Amino acid sequence: MLLKSFSAGLAGALMLAVAGQAAAASVIGATRIEITSALPDYLQITDIEALEFGTLENVASLAEGASATATSVYLNTSAESAIDADPLSPLYSGTGDASEKLTIQLARTATLSSLRVVGRSDGCCPERDFWNISIINSANVVLFTGQFDARTSSTFDAIATFDAPPTGAIPEPSTWAMMILGFGAAGAAIRSRRRVSTAAV
Repeated sequence: MLLKSFSAGLAGALMLAVAGQAAAASVIGATRIEITSALPDYLQITDIEALEFGTLENVASLAEGASATATSVYLNTSAESAIDADPLSPLYSGTGDASEKLTIQLARTATLSSLRVVGRSDGCCPERDFWNISIINSANVVLFTGQFDARTSSTFDAIATFDAPPTGAIPEPSTWAMMILGFGAAGAAIRSRRRVSTAAV
């Protein structure tokens, strides 16, 4: 009976731990950001800020060493226009095609605290400020995906904030040793109690 209730409690604790991890919205180990139009329509982006947790440095900034590529660009714009922090030089895609994509290689592998995407602010075409965003790590695993909508924003931007990375998620070796010894001791106590009961009968 004791063993059965102990097992049920352990199973419940494990399910709670897994559910807690699944609900976390941390972005750890990000290396690149991919952006497409959610409409699809022309891709137009004035600036992107990916702030690193702890330092609050913009790891998507050209000045920090980030780089950008685009499927196509319109006339005299470039993909780097989206990460140069210059509001007068936005990126415009060459077509309104669904295949248009902006890829930003971050300055370094980072844990992100927030992501901000700024659309076109000159009054033209605010309906285009609606994007699909994916944040990806070096193993090509998608860490975050979602839609950013700045179509009705008075500041022409959309922002997502991420949870702080979990701390102490992996127990120390001494903690593992104590847990294993504890389970062993509990098993030995239950087993010896059974022998004493059998001998008494």
